[in-house]
Amino acid sequence: MATAALAPRTAGTLGLGAQLGYGVGQIAGQVFRDVPSLLLLFFMTTVLGIAPAIAGTAIFVPKLVWGVGSDMLVGILSDRWQQRIQRRYWLLAGALGAPVAMLLLFHVPEGSTTLRVAYVAFAFSVYMMVFASFSVPYLAIAGELTSDSRQRNVIMAWRLVFTAVGVLTAGAVAPAIVQSHGGGQAAYETMALVLAVICPLALLAAFFGAGHAAKQSAFVTSTEARVRLTPREALAVLLAPRFSVLLGANLLQLMGAGMGYASMLYFLSYNMARTDAFQLIGGLVFVACAGIVVSQPIWVAVAARIGKRRAYVVSTVLFATTYAVWAFAAQWGTVAAYVLSFVAAVGNAGWTMLGFSMMSDIASEDDRHAGLYAAAWIATDKIAFALGGTLLVGLMLSAFGFDSARAVAGLPQAPGALVGVMVSFGLAPAALNAVGALILARWGRN
Repeated sequence: MATAALAPRTAGTLGLGAQLGYGVGQIAGQVFRDVPSLLLLFFMTTVLGIAPAIAGTAIFVPKLVWGVGSDMLVGILSDRWQQRIQRRYWLLAGALGAPVAMLLLFHVPEGSTTLRVAYVAFAFSVYMMVFASFSVPYLAIAGELTSDSRQRNVIMAWRLVFTAVGVLTAGAVAPAIVQSHGGGQAAYETMALVLAVICPLALLAAFFGAGHAAKQSAFVTSTEARVRLTPREALAVLLAPRFSVLLGANLLQLMGAGMGYASMLYFLSYNMARTDAFQLIGGLVFVACAGIVVSQPIWVAVAARIGKRRAYVVSTVLFATTYAVWAFAAQWGTVAAYVLSFVAAVGNAGWTMLGFSMMSDIASEDDRHAGLYAAAWIATDKIAFALGGTLLVGLMLSAFGFDSARAVAGLPQAPGALVGVMVSFGLAPAALNAVGALILARWGRN
């Protein structure tokens, strides 16, 4: 990555400082994405004592309704208002709303199960609207920074480096805070307070960083007036084969990744019988972050050699194979878990970075609809994690007999429940990613 960044500048390219300035905002985006995916379902089932199917539904509905609806609205408005409001100014709205949304989510009041479920659904709806206010414009900005497709690989590679920082914050720092404060609701509230400081700082840094990058880049997007799209016209843009095939493959793969991520604490706590699951997950996330960072220059080089689509498929197959193996590796021990976490992260980093890059290529070629493309991409992420990371996991755990009352009491689960965790954590993610790779390999044209 450094080599690419330090190469002689041409029109539309960015120096290292500008790449870093844009990339830092991903810390907030990743924290907002991963904290609910990793911790919210576990918090509701093992701390609040809510049945997995009910908890999963309470998370799924706000993601589907408010999350996706807000994404599409912000994407359309950021396109329509582009001549008056630069996209980076949306990041300021996110910086103001992020602390409020994060604090609301885990400060659940005492009361009946119905009251608590309703509160979480309301708080998560607010959370999703705030998330949309900055995540969609932030992604759309990437396609406006350079006209060079290979340069976008480098920009997205740096974005994935900061993704690793966000993953480390959400997957290691946040669980460590929860465990160090006793694991109860007060511990989750303390964790939310810390994240409520980190997220707006990252967004403010990205606001100024994106401004610096825009001034440095020689690439100028179209100044053509933004056209108001009807819903049918917007749908036609999104259903164009080149974009829709990429989006469909990404949807399935994110569903799988969401299932694995949401099931990880269950897999460590029950299948591996680890009483230090929160501590262990921090180590696994740290190793995964190392895999993300180390692999970025490798995937940039692989994509340059064999093309983005083929590199995407290769990385997906690596990810799917690793999770299929990991499903049966509960008894292999800690070292095996670390190795598998690293390899899975290498694969995940590849298809995530290349997916972003190919989406940005499409948006750059049709920059009048850049916000719409970004909105659809972010909305698909939320739909996938809502389906995979909450609803499907919750339904599967309930179907296989996971008992929330036993979980609150600190008791082991029945063998059938362990099978459900294994399927949710490893086998289903592997299958979904394999199908996604097949779709892109067969019908993709990127």
